[in-house]
Amino acid sequence: MLTSSAQVGRAAVWVSAALAAVAGWARLGNATTAVALYTKGFAVVAADGRGTKLGPVISGHQSECKLYVANGKVAVVAGLVEEPDSGFDVPRILHTVMNQSMLVPRAADLVEQQIQRALPAALRVFENANPGAFQERAAGSSQLLMVGTGSDNAIQVARRSAPYDPARPPGRDDAAGAANRVGVALIGDTAAIDRDLERLHNSNGWEGMGNPADLEKLARRFIALEMVDKPRQVGPPISMVLVDATGIHWVEAGACRE
Repeated sequence: MLTSSAQVGRAAVWVSAALAAVAGWARLGNATTAVALYTKGFAVVAADGRGTKLGPVISGHQSECKLYVANGKVAVVAGLVEEPDSGFDVPRILHTVMNQSMLVPRAADLVEQQIQRALPAALRVFENANPGAFQERAAGSSQLLMVGTGSDNAIQVARRSAPYDPARPPGRDDAAGAANRVGVALIGDTAAIDRDLERLHNSNGWEGMGNPADLEKLARRFIALEMVDKPRQVGPPISMVLVDATGIHWVEAGACRE
């Protein structure tokens, strides 16, 4: 089971190891740090912009947009994203599901179900091509973070986890924004953020936060901490959106520029 999102006054957050860069040149995967900071009326969602290609001989990095925006929702995936030889394509799944009219938890469920059906074949292909790299990451999972608004215009946040090891249970966590506190939802590489959340908790560093400008600054800080902590996996540029009752608003396009 997933724990609930961190709230003001608490440092507990849901974190699970992401699959870092698992692909040959014809296959794409990414290590990701993504964060959603939210109250009842709005949310700030940010992700790093480093995409990694990895194969038995050659590897490389490229800037990559990790925020998928459609139909009043924004989603981020950490872990294996594409495995063309098996037909595994998470962006295509997101595009199909997010453009349907449904609330965030239901959309996240449908994405998770499709990922779980296609993931075993994708992992077999990757393991056959890159056995050493696969073993290093076999304890990971494909993770999803999705944010939007509900029928009452309040923020909804959903996280899902599909472990690479079928013996481990999938994870599911749904939360709604509250007027008097800030929620935190993380996926991917988050060890440095966890430490900073503990510091904020111990120093009452959350006091006075609860407006978009402050949470945008905090989201940038969190992503930057992971870039310093794991520069090979997490890197610039940062992409960020503001989610509210009127839709999705780009704060920082980063790698998502047209």
